[in-house]
Amino acid sequence: SIGLSQEQTHYLTKVMRLLKKKRQKSTDDNNDVTVDRDCIRIFNGCDGEWLAKVHVLEQNGDESTSTDGNKNKRKRRQSRQGDVALVAVCIHQLRIQDIEKDAARPWLLFAPLKKQSRMKLLMEKCTELGTGRIIPVVSDRTEGSAVLSLLGSAALETDQVYGTKRSSSDNDMSFEKLEMQAIEASEQCERLSIPCISKDVGLPLPDEGLGSALWKVQDVVEQWAGGWEEQKRVLLICRERCSEENVSDGKAIVLPLLHALHSNNQVAFLVGPEGGWSVEEEALFDGICSKYNSDDDAPVKCVSLGTSVLRAETASILATGAW
Repeated sequence: SIGLSQEQTHYLTKVMRLLKKKRQKSTDDNNDVTVDRDCIRIFNGCDGEWLAKVHVLEQNGDESTSTDGNKNKRKRRQSRQGDVALVAVCIHQLRIQDIEKDAARPWLLFAPLKKQSRMKLLMEKCTELGTGRIIPVVSDRTEGSAVLSLLGSAALETDQVYGTKRSSSDNDMSFEKLEMQAIEASEQCERLSIPCISKDVGLPLPDEGLGSALWKVQDVVEQWAGGWEEQKRVLLICRERCSEENVSDGKAIVLPLLHALHSNNQVAFLVGPEGGWSVEEEALFDGICSKYNSDDDAPVKCVSLGTSVLRAETASILATGAW
Protein backbone atom coordinates (compact mmCIF):
# COMPACT_ATOMS: atom_id res chain seq x y z
CA SER A 1 0.00 0.00 0.00
CA ILE A 2 1.06 3.57 -0.64
CA GLY A 3 0.28 6.36 1.78
CA LEU A 4 -1.18 9.48 0.15
CA SER A 5 0.04 12.94 1.14
CA GLN A 6 -2.18 15.51 2.80
CA GLU A 7 -2.46 17.44 -0.48
CA GLN A 8 -3.45 14.30 -2.40
CA THR A 9 -5.94 13.29 0.31
CA HIS A 10 -7.48 16.74 0.31
CA TYR A 11 -7.85 16.69 -3.48
CA LEU A 12 -9.51 13.26 -3.52
CA THR A 13 -11.88 13.93 -0.60
CA LYS A 14 -12.70 17.63 -0.92
CA VAL A 15 -12.35 18.30 -4.66
CA MET A 16 -13.16 14.93 -6.27
CA ARG A 17 -15.40 13.97 -3.27
CA LEU A 18 -14.20 10.39 -3.63
CA LEU A 19 -15.55 9.13 -0.28
CA LYS A 20 -19.04 10.51 -0.90
CA LYS A 21 -19.68 8.77 -4.22
CA LYS A 22 -21.84 5.71 -4.38
CA ARG A 23 -20.30 2.44 -5.43
CA GLN A 24 -20.43 2.27 -9.21
CA LYS A 25 -18.61 0.14 -11.69
CA SER A 26 -17.29 0.94 -15.12
CA THR A 27 -15.07 -0.87 -17.60
CA ASP A 28 -11.66 0.55 -18.47
CA ASP A 29 -11.59 0.93 -22.26
CA ASN A 30 -7.93 -0.05 -22.57
CA ASN A 31 -7.59 -2.99 -20.21
CA ASP A 32 -11.02 -4.61 -19.74
CA VAL A 33 -10.71 -4.23 -15.97
CA THR A 34 -13.82 -3.60 -13.89
CA VAL A 35 -13.03 -0.66 -11.59
CA ASP A 36 -14.92 0.89 -8.69
CA ARG A 37 -15.47 4.59 -8.27
CA ASP A 38 -13.04 4.52 -5.33
CA CYS A 39 -10.23 3.38 -7.65
CA ILE A 40 -7.62 5.74 -9.01
CA ARG A 41 -4.69 5.51 -11.42
CA ILE A 42 -1.29 6.21 -9.87
CA PHE A 43 2.29 6.58 -11.12
CA ASN A 44 5.63 7.61 -9.63
CA GLY A 45 7.72 8.36 -12.70
CA CYS A 46 9.63 5.07 -12.82
CA ASP A 47 7.33 2.05 -12.28
CA GLY A 48 4.61 2.69 -14.87
CA GLU A 49 0.92 3.31 -14.25
CA TRP A 50 -1.17 1.25 -11.82
CA LEU A 51 -4.83 0.88 -10.99
CA ALA A 52 -5.16 1.30 -7.23
CA LYS A 53 -8.01 1.08 -4.74
CA VAL A 54 -8.33 3.81 -2.13
CA HIS A 55 -8.68 2.80 1.52
CA VAL A 56 -9.28 4.90 4.60
CA LEU A 57 -6.63 4.52 7.24
CA GLU A 58 -8.14 4.00 10.68
CA GLN A 59 -6.72 5.90 13.65
CA ASN A 60 -5.41 2.62 15.05
CA GLY A 61 -3.54 1.97 11.79
CA ASP A 62 -6.02 -0.50 10.26
CA GLU A 63 -7.28 -0.05 6.73
CA SER A 64 -10.87 -0.08 5.55
CA THR A 65 -12.37 0.47 2.14
CA SER A 66 -13.98 3.82 1.56
CA THR A 67 -17.25 2.37 0.28
CA ASP A 68 -18.43 0.31 3.24
CA GLY A 69 -21.77 1.74 4.44
CA ASN A 70 -21.39 2.03 8.24
CA LYS A 71 -17.67 2.65 8.15
CA ASN A 72 -18.14 5.29 5.49
CA LYS A 73 -20.51 7.18 7.78
CA ARG A 74 -17.90 7.11 10.54
CA LYS A 75 -15.29 8.44 8.12
CA ARG A 76 -17.62 11.28 7.24
CA ARG A 77 -17.90 12.22 10.88
CA GLN A 78 -14.12 12.13 11.15
CA SER A 79 -13.75 14.27 8.04
CA ARG A 80 -15.75 17.04 9.72
CA GLN A 81 -13.00 17.26 12.34
CA GLY A 82 -10.19 17.13 9.80
CA ASP A 83 -8.94 15.38 6.67
CA VAL A 84 -8.89 11.59 6.81
CA ALA A 85 -5.78 9.59 5.98
CA LEU A 86 -5.86 7.57 2.76
CA VAL A 87 -3.76 4.78 1.32
CA ALA A 88 -3.77 3.35 -2.19
CA VAL A 89 -3.39 -0.39 -2.76
CA CYS A 90 -2.19 -1.39 -6.24
CA ILE A 91 -4.45 -3.84 -8.10
CA HIS A 92 -3.25 -4.07 -11.68
CA GLN A 93 -0.57 -2.48 -13.85
CA LEU A 94 -2.05 -0.50 -16.71
CA ARG A 95 1.04 0.80 -18.52
CA ILE A 96 4.74 -0.11 -18.41
CA GLN A 97 7.38 2.58 -18.04
CA ASP A 98 9.37 3.22 -21.22
CA ILE A 99 12.83 3.90 -19.79
CA GLU A 100 14.51 4.43 -23.17
CA LYS A 101 11.92 6.98 -24.24
CA ASP A 102 12.26 8.87 -20.97
CA ALA A 103 16.05 9.02 -21.32
CA ALA A 104 15.76 10.46 -24.84
CA ARG A 105 13.40 13.29 -23.85
CA PRO A 106 14.76 16.78 -24.61
CA TRP A 107 16.17 19.12 -22.00
CA LEU A 108 15.28 22.79 -21.70
CA LEU A 109 17.75 25.38 -20.43
CA PHE A 110 16.08 28.77 -20.05
CA ALA A 111 16.44 32.12 -18.32
CA PRO A 112 13.91 32.48 -15.46
CA LEU A 113 11.00 34.82 -16.06
CA LYS A 114 9.91 37.45 -13.57
CA LYS A 115 6.16 36.97 -13.87
CA GLN A 116 4.78 33.87 -12.16
CA SER A 117 1.98 33.41 -14.71
CA ARG A 118 4.46 33.19 -17.57
CA MET A 119 6.71 30.79 -15.69
CA LYS A 120 3.71 28.61 -14.93
CA LEU A 121 2.71 28.59 -18.61
CA LEU A 122 6.25 27.58 -19.61
CA MET A 123 6.40 24.78 -17.05
CA GLU A 124 2.95 23.45 -17.87
CA LYS A 125 3.26 23.37 -21.66
CA CYS A 126 6.84 22.13 -21.82
CA THR A 127 5.90 19.29 -19.46
CA GLU A 128 2.90 18.37 -21.60
CA LEU A 129 5.08 18.39 -24.72
CA GLY A 130 7.55 15.91 -23.26
CA THR A 131 10.49 17.78 -21.74
CA GLY A 132 12.70 15.49 -19.66
CA ARG A 133 14.71 18.05 -17.66
CA ILE A 134 14.14 21.77 -17.10
CA ILE A 135 17.18 23.80 -16.03
CA PRO A 136 17.13 27.55 -15.23
CA VAL A 137 20.33 29.38 -16.24
CA VAL A 138 21.51 32.98 -16.05
CA SER A 139 22.23 35.14 -19.10
CA ASP A 140 23.47 38.72 -19.35
CA ARG A 141 19.93 40.08 -19.63
CA THR A 142 18.25 37.86 -17.06
CA GLU A 143 16.41 39.91 -14.45
CA GLY A 144 18.08 39.51 -11.08
CA SER A 145 14.78 39.53 -9.21
CA ALA A 146 13.57 36.54 -11.25
CA VAL A 147 16.66 34.53 -10.31
CA LEU A 148 16.44 35.42 -6.63
CA SER A 149 12.74 34.58 -6.56
CA LEU A 150 13.53 31.17 -8.00
CA LEU A 151 16.38 30.34 -5.64
CA GLY A 152 14.36 31.08 -2.50
CA SER A 153 16.38 30.83 0.71
CA ALA A 154 19.57 30.11 -1.24
CA ALA A 155 19.28 33.60 -2.72
CA LEU A 156 20.45 35.13 0.54
CA GLU A 157 23.91 33.75 -0.17
CA THR A 158 23.95 34.93 -3.80
CA ASP A 159 22.62 38.50 -3.67
CA GLN A 160 26.01 39.90 -4.63
CA VAL A 161 26.20 37.57 -7.62
CA TYR A 162 22.99 38.87 -9.17
CA GLY A 163 23.25 42.45 -7.98
CA THR A 164 19.85 42.92 -6.33
CA LYS A 165 18.15 42.44 -3.01
CA ARG A 166 15.50 39.84 -2.51
CA SER A 167 12.18 40.74 -0.94
CA SER A 168 9.46 38.27 -0.04
CA SER A 169 6.58 38.37 -2.50
CA ASP A 170 3.59 36.35 -3.60
CA ASN A 171 5.26 36.26 -7.00
CA ASP A 172 8.08 34.03 -5.71
CA MET A 173 8.51 30.95 -7.91
CA SER A 174 10.72 28.49 -6.05
CA PHE A 175 11.94 25.12 -7.29
CA GLU A 176 9.31 23.46 -5.08
CA LYS A 177 6.51 25.32 -6.86
CA LEU A 178 7.95 24.47 -10.26
CA GLU A 179 8.09 20.80 -9.30
CA MET A 180 4.45 20.86 -8.17
CA GLN A 181 3.41 22.45 -11.47
CA ALA A 182 5.37 19.80 -13.39
CA ILE A 183 3.64 17.03 -11.44
CA GLU A 184 0.19 18.53 -12.05
CA ALA A 185 0.92 18.91 -15.77
CA SER A 186 2.17 15.30 -15.95
CA GLU A 187 -1.04 14.09 -14.33
CA GLN A 188 -3.15 16.18 -16.70
CA CYS A 189 -1.47 14.94 -19.91
CA GLU A 190 -1.10 11.37 -18.54
CA ARG A 191 2.61 11.04 -19.22
CA LEU A 192 4.33 8.52 -16.97
CA SER A 193 7.48 10.52 -16.24
CA ILE A 194 7.93 13.79 -14.38
CA PRO A 195 10.49 16.29 -15.71
CA CYS A 196 13.43 16.89 -13.44
CA ILE A 197 13.61 20.52 -12.29
CA SER A 198 17.26 21.05 -11.49
CA LYS A 199 20.27 23.36 -11.52
CA ASP A 200 22.45 20.46 -12.71
CA VAL A 201 23.37 20.42 -16.40
CA GLY A 202 25.26 17.14 -16.09
CA LEU A 203 28.75 18.68 -16.35
CA PRO A 204 31.45 19.55 -13.78
CA LEU A 205 31.02 22.96 -12.17
CA PRO A 206 33.45 25.56 -13.59
CA ASP A 207 33.66 27.11 -10.13
CA GLU A 208 33.09 25.27 -6.85
CA GLY A 209 31.58 28.46 -5.41
CA LEU A 210 28.58 28.13 -7.75
CA GLY A 211 27.16 25.11 -5.93
CA SER A 212 24.04 26.99 -4.73
CA ALA A 213 23.73 29.31 -7.73
CA LEU A 214 22.52 28.87 -11.29
CA TRP A 215 24.81 28.19 -14.22
CA LYS A 216 25.74 31.12 -16.42
CA VAL A 217 25.11 30.79 -20.15
CA GLN A 218 28.76 31.39 -20.97
CA ASP A 219 29.86 28.56 -18.67
CA VAL A 220 27.17 26.23 -20.01
CA VAL A 221 28.20 26.67 -23.65
CA GLU A 222 31.94 26.44 -22.97
CA GLN A 223 31.64 23.41 -20.70
CA TRP A 224 29.20 21.70 -23.07
CA ALA A 225 31.57 22.10 -26.01
CA GLY A 226 34.47 20.76 -23.93
CA GLY A 227 32.56 17.94 -22.23
CA TRP A 228 30.93 16.42 -25.29
CA GLU A 229 32.13 12.89 -24.56
CA GLU A 230 30.50 13.01 -21.12
CA GLN A 231 27.24 14.60 -22.18
CA LYS A 232 26.35 12.76 -25.44
CA ARG A 233 23.56 15.31 -25.92
CA VAL A 234 23.65 18.11 -28.49
CA LEU A 235 23.08 21.66 -27.21
CA LEU A 236 20.85 23.61 -29.61
CA ILE A 237 21.12 27.37 -29.05
CA CYS A 238 17.93 29.12 -30.16
CA ARG A 239 18.71 32.40 -31.92
CA GLU A 240 16.52 35.18 -33.28
CA ARG A 241 16.01 36.03 -36.94
CA CYS A 242 18.98 34.05 -38.19
CA SER A 243 19.18 31.85 -41.24
CA GLU A 244 21.64 29.39 -42.72
CA GLU A 245 22.03 31.63 -45.76
CA ASN A 246 23.34 34.70 -43.92
CA VAL A 247 26.71 33.32 -42.85
CA SER A 248 29.99 35.18 -43.04
CA ASP A 249 33.51 34.41 -41.87
CA GLY A 250 33.61 33.86 -38.13
CA LYS A 251 29.84 33.42 -37.89
CA ALA A 252 28.10 30.23 -36.96
CA ILE A 253 25.74 28.45 -39.31
CA VAL A 254 22.20 28.74 -37.94
CA LEU A 255 20.23 25.65 -38.92
CA PRO A 256 16.45 25.40 -39.23
CA LEU A 257 15.14 23.80 -36.05
CA LEU A 258 13.57 20.77 -37.73
CA HIS A 259 16.75 20.09 -39.71
CA ALA A 260 18.83 20.03 -36.53
CA LEU A 261 16.36 17.73 -34.79
CA HIS A 262 16.31 15.34 -37.74
CA SER A 263 20.02 14.58 -37.36
CA ASN A 264 20.18 14.48 -33.55
CA ASN A 265 18.24 12.12 -31.28
CA GLN A 266 19.16 13.58 -27.89
CA VAL A 267 19.13 17.36 -27.59
CA ALA A 268 19.00 20.19 -25.08
CA PHE A 269 17.48 23.55 -26.02
CA LEU A 270 19.05 26.78 -24.75
CA VAL A 271 16.48 29.59 -24.86
CA GLY A 272 17.36 33.22 -24.23
CA PRO A 273 15.81 35.74 -21.81
CA GLU A 274 13.40 38.59 -22.31
CA GLY A 275 15.25 41.05 -24.53
CA GLY A 276 17.26 38.37 -26.32
CA TRP A 277 20.92 37.44 -26.19
CA SER A 278 23.53 40.12 -25.51
CA VAL A 279 26.18 41.08 -28.07
CA GLU A 280 28.81 39.30 -26.00
CA GLU A 281 26.75 36.10 -25.89
CA GLU A 282 26.14 36.22 -29.64
CA ALA A 283 29.89 36.56 -30.20
CA LEU A 284 30.51 33.59 -27.88
CA PHE A 285 28.03 31.44 -29.80
CA ASP A 286 29.61 32.38 -33.12
CA GLY A 287 33.11 31.74 -31.83
CA ILE A 288 32.34 28.24 -30.57
CA CYS A 289 29.82 27.05 -33.16
CA SER A 290 31.79 28.33 -36.17
CA LYS A 291 34.44 25.71 -35.36
CA TYR A 292 31.89 23.00 -36.17
CA ASN A 293 30.12 24.53 -39.19
CA SER A 294 30.94 21.53 -41.38
CA ASP A 295 30.64 18.91 -38.63
CA ASP A 296 27.37 17.02 -38.28
CA ASP A 297 28.50 15.65 -34.91
CA ALA A 298 29.09 19.06 -33.34
CA PRO A 299 28.35 19.21 -29.57
CA VAL A 300 26.85 22.71 -29.86
CA LYS A 301 24.73 24.03 -32.72
CA CYS A 302 22.77 27.21 -33.41
CA VAL A 303 19.17 26.89 -34.58
CA SER A 304 16.55 29.32 -35.81
CA LEU A 305 12.96 29.45 -34.53
CA GLY A 306 11.79 31.50 -37.50
CA THR A 307 11.68 35.14 -38.53
CA SER A 308 9.51 36.40 -35.67
CA VAL A 309 10.77 37.69 -32.32
CA LEU A 310 9.19 35.37 -29.78
CA ARG A 311 8.61 35.75 -26.09
CA ALA A 312 10.81 33.53 -23.95
CA GLU A 313 8.02 31.15 -22.95
CA THR A 314 6.76 30.96 -26.56
CA ALA A 315 10.24 30.07 -27.82
CA SER A 316 10.56 27.36 -25.17
CA ILE A 317 7.20 25.86 -26.08
CA LEU A 318 7.95 26.01 -29.82
CA ALA A 319 11.34 24.32 -29.46
CA THR A 320 9.99 21.57 -27.22
CA GLY A 321 6.95 21.03 -29.44
CA ALA A 322 9.12 20.61 -32.53
CA TRP A 323 10.85 17.67 -30.83
